[in-house]
Amino acid sequence: MSDKFPLRPVLLACLIVSIGQLSVGLLFPALPSIAQHFSLNAEQVQRLISYYLLGFGPSQLLYGPLSDAIGRKPVLLIGIAISIVGLTLTVMGSDHFSLLLWGRFLQGLGAGCCAVLARASLRDSYSYQHLAQAMTWLGIVASFCPIAAPVIGGFVNHHFGWLSVFIVMLSYIALVWLTLIVCFTETINTKSHVPPIKHVLRDYKKLITSSYFISFSGIGWVNYSMVVVAISLIPFVMQVQIGMTSDAYAMWALIPAFGLLLGGGICNKLRPRLGSENMLKIAPCLQALAGLWLIIAPLTPASVIAGQFLMVVANGIAFPCAQSQLLLPFGRKAGTAAALGGALQMVSASLLSMTLMMLGMSKAWHLGVLLICVGAIGTCLVRAGFSEKNRLDDEGNFKEAL
Repeated sequence: MSDKFPLRPVLLACLIVSIGQLSVGLLFPALPSIAQHFSLNAEQVQRLISYYLLGFGPSQLLYGPLSDAIGRKPVLLIGIAISIVGLTLTVMGSDHFSLLLWGRFLQGLGAGCCAVLARASLRDSYSYQHLAQAMTWLGIVASFCPIAAPVIGGFVNHHFGWLSVFIVMLSYIALVWLTLIVCFTETINTKSHVPPIKHVLRDYKKLITSSYFISFSGIGWVNYSMVVVAISLIPFVMQVQIGMTSDAYAMWALIPAFGLLLGGGICNKLRPRLGSENMLKIAPCLQALAGLWLIIAPLTPASVIAGQFLMVVANGIAFPCAQSQLLLPFGRKAGTAAALGGALQMVSASLLSMTLMMLGMSKAWHLGVLLICVGAIGTCLVRAGFSEKNRLDDEGNFKEAL
């Protein structure tokens, strides 16, 4: 087999996954302007995010099995088309907040296909030799977008108004959709009938009761949850507690993105020599170190961002290794495995962030304590996952599941 790493599948997968990530992050800076326009409070306007997630999260459970049966490309194009319809409704109905909400729900309902099919298409396109490398780049894009999107959204909202944020979203997603029509090639060779719902539920039951799936999927859940918690908490720490302006914070917020590049580069460089297991053991140690730093360091912009930077370096290492290990045994049913993993990742991140904020998490050292706990949990998940993998290897059962 050739050692050459094909770029086209991972570039297309990065385009696909950026749709879902940008659809959330671009809107955050525009929420105050929308609230002022419609005379709403913060809780009411926040429904623009909630309605999107309400469509996005559960829909993944449908797109995964459907793409396993009839192919990745038709499901992908239909899903993104639904998202475009939702955004069109949002732009055309911008005088009515209720239409904004329904448009956001449809946008999320369609965008739910993106994370699932980006990962599944990579599993289809790469052998184990290159899968972790491909997942590294996908993880960098998936984690970079939530950090960079508010900066772009804030610029657009400031200069052109909140409606322009939706127009930018619509234009970008439509352009990606047209690109995929021309450039995306079907990644599964054989197709079948759409499975009955009882078969889909059976497959999901097998996954959710698999210690292998829970272990490696759980690594993704805790890492993504830390991204969500950090981007919710750090702006408050920097702007309210330290007194930084929003414009100044926007520039500081770009620094952690380079941590993802560093983490991804470390993963690509060292994983072939050290192996995925050792790389996944390193990541929780870095998270715990980031947590300790946030607890003991002085409350300054540089120290807070340094802690977040180290945290996302750990994310850049952990995510691709965990995702490649997660999807390895599921080949033909990679869409189903990616769908359940993605849906549970979204649910766990949302519940954790909401719960922590309700409990009063508001300081940098609070995040530090959480990261130390996450480091311990991550270590346990890595041990459990590879212990199960070794057991399956010994029994000769480490092959396509489901």
